[in-house]
Amino acid sequence: MKYISLLGIITIIALCAEFAIQVFGGDTIESFNAGLETGHQQAENGASYTHSFLIPVKAKVIPEGEAGEAVLQLSDGTKTVPYSIAEVKCDVRPNWFIVIFLTFGSFFVALLGIYSIYCLIRLLIRVVKRDIFSHRNVYWIRWFAYVNAGIYLGLMFFEWLLERDAMSQLSIPGYQVVGIEHTVYDFSSFFVIVLLAEVYAVAVKIKEEQDLTI
Repeated sequence: MKYISLLGIITIIALCAEFAIQVFGGDTIESFNAGLETGHQQAENGASYTHSFLIPVKAKVIPEGEAGEAVLQLSDGTKTVPYSIAEVKCDVRPNWFIVIFLTFGSFFVALLGIYSIYCLIRLLIRVVKRDIFSHRNVYWIRWFAYVNAGIYLGLMFFEWLLERDAMSQLSIPGYQVVGIEHTVYDFSSFFVIVLLAEVYAVAVKIKEEQDLTI
């Protein structure tokens, strides 16, 4: 049980660190605060409000026409080599749906994430107390598995909406925008966690049936 307790503590610390990095890290929060400040200034000046919330993205581009035939000269001036741009970092103005989602939905998602970590902690406490095969544990592990999978599916949908905005707004001379760089999610881990949760639920049910038979 000591090994399970230690492993559980390490897992919880890792989950909390990852959650904090995703919520408070990166340039998204800074861009959001800058947009809110600009909006307040527009309201004070009596100007029509257009949100200035910008999200940094990495746009994937392919050359069109002569852009793919451009050349660079080496520093010694003896040779030129062809080059083309494959990725451009820029800011995109998201639609109102994304802005509203980030304003209100982020708080809701944060609550779900915190509660899922709480479920994992409660599960580990019951396991340490040797209360393993119970319906309450099934609830804890199912909540943790399905909520985390749902959050990441929601983030994928968010990136898809952001990609649509990027492709409609960005125009780079000589290049065609074909999409943005997406976050790589480990889908196999999500499905494995959900599968293990359901296997655990079946094990609890079989244990109860065996107890009734005895």
